[in-house]
Amino acid sequence: MRKAPLLRRLVTMPETVDAYRKLFEYSPDAILIIEGDRFVDCNPAALRMMRFPSKEALLQRYSGGTEEGTLRAHPAEFSPPTQSDGRDSYEKAEEFLALTFERGSHVFEWDHLTADGDVFTVEVMLTVVERGPKPILHVVWRDIAERKRIEEQLRQAQRLEAVGRLAGGIAHDFNNLLVVILSHADLLIDELKQAGLPEQAARVREMESAGDRAAALTRQLLTFSKGKPIKPRATDLVGLLDSLGALLARLIGEHIAFELDLPETAVNVLADRSQIEQLVVNLAVNARDAMPEGGRLVVSLSERDHMPAGALRHLPEGAYAVIRVADTGEGMHPDQIARAFDPFFTTKDAGAGTGLGLATVLSVAEQSGGTAWIESRPGEGTAVEVLIPITATAPSPHVPQPIAVGSLDGHETVLVAEDESTIRELMRRILESRGYSVLLAADGIEAVRLAREADHPIHLLVTDVVMPRLSGIHVATQVRAIQPGVRTLFISGYAREGSFASLPADDDAEILEKPFSPTALLCAMRRVLDAR
Repeated sequence: MRKAPLLRRLVTMPETVDAYRKLFEYSPDAILIIEGDRFVDCNPAALRMMRFPSKEALLQRYSGGTEEGTLRAHPAEFSPPTQSDGRDSYEKAEEFLALTFERGSHVFEWDHLTADGDVFTVEVMLTVVERGPKPILHVVWRDIAERKRIEEQLRQAQRLEAVGRLAGGIAHDFNNLLVVILSHADLLIDELKQAGLPEQAARVREMESAGDRAAALTRQLLTFSKGKPIKPRATDLVGLLDSLGALLARLIGEHIAFELDLPETAVNVLADRSQIEQLVVNLAVNARDAMPEGGRLVVSLSERDHMPAGALRHLPEGAYAVIRVADTGEGMHPDQIARAFDPFFTTKDAGAGTGLGLATVLSVAEQSGGTAWIESRPGEGTAVEVLIPITATAPSPHVPQPIAVGSLDGHETVLVAEDESTIRELMRRILESRGYSVLLAADGIEAVRLAREADHPIHLLVTDVVMPRLSGIHVATQVRAIQPGVRTLFISGYAREGSFASLPADDDAEILEKPFSPTALLCAMRRVLDAR
């Protein structure tokens, strides 16, 4: 006599089976029962994962015309032809079934198909309940989409951190070299002009222009690596984007229709204004390059107080400003979207892009407490959304005006703390030529010693932020304790993330980024010295 299917037999067993039936029905994991070569039952979670409205619909799709109307049990029946590792689904399933019967149970990841053909990945726990001519298998599918998403985010974060540290270190070394190159070029241009040699001065100017382009690239590297000092302030994104509108229109060209869609009321965030401007410009340039034959670019701003399901669970709840830059260009394939924010990844031709644009966008968004993501399909354009938390703090109504700088000459005593000897000597030459008295320190410890031993007041401390033995931040703190009237100018070639958190509270302190020109150095010094 033919045995009744397993679950029909189970219901005749003791009351403990009722508890099992409840677990079976209400389990968030999909549970399937295999008897012989047929599926005999599955719980509602399995139907939800496969997107079938009922067991009858599942039977109709996969019963294969069997007399009992049961499901064929082979895992490959519900799977794409190949798994994510490229192996044939049928062959791989045969291997895993053999392992299960050998070991009694087996746990593995598997790609299955939904009713409408989408692929979803589950962790499969396959257990042999009863052996024999018609073995009974207990199958559990656990949805691991969220776990896979978090694992991928972790891998991405680790990749970005590693490349960021490398990029920051390279940018630091390049900035030190560029200070020397650009400053000496600037000084040489002045000397050639005074000597009546304009053609030679023009050649040096070309060298200086190339150095300026290299400096722009290092600034991008530092922004991406979070090594660029930021000045977050309450900023109205409506006003910021409105002021950028004319620049963006000129930047993308007349062959692209440009639209700026902004709300009527202010949307305030805590962010570095210059970084947000760089972010929007990067996105606009990418959009322009994706529409060589023309198209439409829309830059819009909105507010959002909820996130798409499962999209951004790592962000705190709250209201976010959404900067959206959408184009009608070529669009991107899923594999391109997956790598779009990776540093140095680009879809442009060799030499046409650095691959830092979107990596910088994501870095700026994260430094502002938010994130960014991409929506795109091939041939249907691309939209990049940047989310930044909204703040209740309103921007200051008084915009600080830059201090007017007259003569760059001075008579004050300046303590210079810089570990690069070539930059140190260059700064001595620049300052002494303008009448300043200069004390030079090769590191922070020596700077503190010189401040303590000085027999006259030191008016200005010019210190690199990142130095061996003692950082510029700590140098400033200790020198101020010794010389209470000293003012501070920080020089930053690569500020490690968080290194400005302990910046002394002094409105007169200023940060000058490397590479700088002699004029920029002298102007920054005078602004600090004259801010009384």
